Order: sequence, then C-alpha cells, then structure tokens
Amino acid sequence: MSLASLLSIARSAMFAQQSAMSVTAHNVANAQTPGYSRQRLELAAAAPQLMPTGPVGRGVTEVGILRVRNTFFDSRYRSESGLLGNSATLGDFLGQVEAAIHEPSADGLAASLDGLFGSFANLANNPTSSTSRSLVQQAGRRFVQQLQQLDAAVHQVADGAYTQMRDQVGQVNDLARQIADLNSSIRASGGPIGSSPDLQDRRDVLVDQLSSLVGVRVLDRDDGTIGLAAGDTILVDGGSFQTLSVNLLAGGGFSLITVGGGTMDPKSGSLRALCELTTTTLPGIQRQLDSLAQALVTTVNAIHRSGFTLNGATNTDFFDPAGVTAQTIALAPAIIASGDAIAAAGIGAPGDGTIAQQLAALATTGVAALGGRSFRDFYIDLSGEIGSSVSSASQDADAHLAMVDQADTLRSSVSGVSVDEEMVALISQQQAYTAAARIVNVANEMMQSVLEMI
Repeated sequence: MSLASLLSIARSAMFAQQSAMSVTAHNVANAQTPGYSRQRLELAAAAPQLMPTGPVGRGVTEVGILRVRNTFFDSRYRSESGLLGNSATLGDFLGQVEAAIHEPSADGLAASLDGLFGSFANLANNPTSSTSRSLVQQAGRRFVQQLQQLDAAVHQVADGAYTQMRDQVGQVNDLARQIADLNSSIRASGGPIGSSPDLQDRRDVLVDQLSSLVGVRVLDRDDGTIGLAAGDTILVDGGSFQTLSVNLLAGGGFSLITVGGGTMDPKSGSLRALCELTTTTLPGIQRQLDSLAQALVTTVNAIHRSGFTLNGATNTDFFDPAGVTAQTIALAPAIIASGDAIAAAGIGAPGDGTIAQQLAALATTGVAALGGRSFRDFYIDLSGEIGSSVSSASQDADAHLAMVDQADTLRSSVSGVSVDEEMVALISQQQAYTAAARIVNVANEMMQSVLEMI
C-alpha cells in the first residue's frame, strides 16, 4: 500500500468521524424536541482497490443519515389515536346531551311529566277548584317549556357538532397539504437515503395529528414519500392530496366528499364520530323526543275531547294539535287563557272528574305509539340509553388513551434520544477521529524518512 493510499484512508476516516460527531451533536441538541427521532450516520467500507497482491481496503464511506424509527409502533400509535379521537368526541357531545337531560333529578323532564299527571289526579279530586285548574295550567306550561328547552339543547349540540365537523375538515385539508409539500421536499432531497430525517420527523408529527381527526394508514413509497389512506380514499399520495368538504345528505345528516365527488368513509378519528353524531345519533334522539311529544299530544287530546269543560263545552283540546314535535309542542290557546277550559268531567255535571282521572292514569298506562311503554318509561329509557352511551364512550376513551400512551412510550424507547448514550458515542467517535489523525502523523513521519533517505 502506498503512502498516498494510507493518507486517503486516514482522510476518509477523519471526515466520517467528523460527520458522525455532527450527527451526535444534532441528537443532543434535539433531545427535548417534540417528534424528533434519533439519527445515526450509516457508514460502509469503501470498495477495495484491486492490487496484484489482492484487494486492498480504501477506507470508509458515508452511506447517509438515517432515522432510528419503528414503523410498527408508529402504526399502532396512529390506530389507537384514531380510536381515541372517535370515542372522546362521542363522549364529549353525548355528555352535553346528558347534561341537558339532567336525569335523575327533581327538576328534570321526568319530574315535569309526573307533575302534569299528578296535577290531573289532584283535579279529579276537586274538579271545580280554580286552584287545581291553575296547577294543571302551570304543570302543562312547565312540561312544554322543558321539552322545548331539551329539544333546543339537542339541536344546539347538533349545530356544535356540525361546526366542529367543518372546522376539522379544514384542519384535515391543511394537514394533507403540508404532508404533500413535505413529501415533495423529501423526494427532492434524495429520498430515504438523502439528508431528510428532520423533514421526515416533521411529516410524522403531522401524520400523528391527522390520525386523531381521521384514521389513516401510511403507505411507504420507494422514493421516501408516503401515501395516506383514509378509509378507501387515498388522501395523500406523494406530492398530491385530496381536498375534503362537508356534504348535506338528502335524507338528513352529513358526509365527507372529495373534490371529485367521491365519498370518504372515515374508519376512526373524531370526524367519524362527528359524522355519526350529525347523521344518526343526534337526529335519532330528536326523533324520539318528537315521538314522545306526538304521542302525548295525540293521547291527551283524544281523552280531553271526550270531556266537558267547566263551562260545559266539549270536543276541546288540551294541547295545540298543530304542535306535534318537541320543538312545536304547546298548550291549546284556550287552556293558556283560562283554567276553566280544562275538560275534567265526563258527563257535563259539576263535580265530576272522570276525564281528569283518565288523564291522570296515563302516568302508568302503556301507549302503543311508544312500544307499549308509558310516557315516563319511554323518556327514562331514552335518558338511560344516552347515559349508557356516554359511559361506554368514556370507558373506551380511557382504554384507548392508555394504549396511545403505551404505544408512544414504546416508540420513544426506540427513537428517543438518550443524552448519556450520545455522550458515550461521542467519546467513541472522538477516539476514532484521534486515531485517524494519528495515522496521518505516522504517514507523514514515514514520508519524512523516505525523503531523508533520498
């Protein structure tokens, strides 16, 4: 081996160790940077030089700077993050409905319903009492007001879910654009072997954020870029991306569509929960409240029409027959104007409370329109279902949060920076650099000896 070859080997070793120390210093500098992955300089032996005596080594060459990353842990983290986003969003919005229902309580809708039928029972015992009739008026107004307020609260929650849905679609579009831009930058920098680990880290942070909004699968490409699949839709592919928008469905509710008109069905993430809430869950609660209102108005009015008011009038309504939804339910104008318009008697004789007694019996009577359940049981079942859904969503969110934390801990154990380990590596690299420098000195001394001989 010539002295020139020896110097070349020493030179490559010094440059390689110098680059390795720069990478180590970069790791230490970013030890507390969120989303940063530990980097390492990939080294390989240079291609040997063929000599008459056989191949001779030519030193070391730098392959590239690579990240220390475990894609399985990343996939697990993002999967659990999407499930967490779905459960947490469901629990949040259904929790708002549960808070509006406020059951069991002494001032909830169930208590108002009991108060209404209780006031009819009191009226049946004293049909001519103006006080008893006034209590029926008050109980009716209270129930109508509370049912309307509950319906308005559910509508408000639905509006909030729709607003958040639009906001999150905007966030998804922005994240998809940024990821596509980073894909282009990574490809331009040389792909997976190029000097792009920091760009890949920035991209992974964005993918993590996106996974909580809409469940995504990462598709690795050979050029260092990635594709992102959300449901059956390719949201990002290299430097291109799909833009989403919220679409109003003909039958009510909302869906997510791409610019080309395709429908995207998120499999997880908070957007899946919002689609479910706005299309199925909250409209279903509203329909059940409407069913309660319609059944109550129809049943009470049917009995009330068969009775006689204090003034002897018959075929009168207690509720306004035009208001058969939870939003429009109202007492009949005559009932609002005077308690004398309440039909308590069944035979038109003073002191008779037959009709009032029949109305009071509705407190425990099964109603066909409500599946054979009484009005109170129907409402209690509804509030129980909502409470059960909130509890289930909360438990799921806790479980998925624990899994997210576990997955994050696992991937941090692989890609996180240990300053102690980096210091050990730095000492090793420094010693290797010093040894390479010593080779230069030895080669120089040998060169001087040769020159002195000449």
